[in-house]
Amino acid sequence: MEALNEKNIKNFVAAWYNALDIHAPVEQCLEFLAEDVEMNFPPDPPFSGYEGFRHWYVDIIIKTFFDENHNVVSVDITPDGEQAELSVTVAWQASWFNPTGLSQDAKSHRTSMYAFQKWVVRPTTKKGALNTFGLEVTFYNAAVKPFEYAPGFAVL
Repeated sequence: MEALNEKNIKNFVAAWYNALDIHAPVEQCLEFLAEDVEMNFPPDPPFSGYEGFRHWYVDIIIKTFFDENHNVVSVDITPDGEQAELSVTVAWQASWFNPTGLSQDAKSHRTSMYAFQKWVVRPTTKKGALNTFGLEVTFYNAAVKPFEYAPGFAVL
């Protein structure tokens, strides 16, 4: 249960968002996830497992968003036996182009929002290049309540 301490969990959460911000290779992102992980990232449909994540991350996120920044606002931890439930609030900014016909928009779109998330993490023996924390995500809902967009920014 050493892995379920507050400092380790908060470092794990920060490392996850760093991996997303730098568009780390998908195999390094998978280090953070249980093989049977269940994930929900609206407006995309929910998915599960490594293949579901691989499709979402490689075919949607990497091909759509750039100049991403995730800033952790808070991580509230509720121990639950051999796992922990996390309530995570993250401030996310990202840019993207919308394809319009055969060309792209002249300018990118930029969003800035708060996302209110629920995670479930548990200890694991697997470790990798980015995940050295002995934890993995088994459940991840990126929108337990509607996103709060900053005024003047694009909406997904």
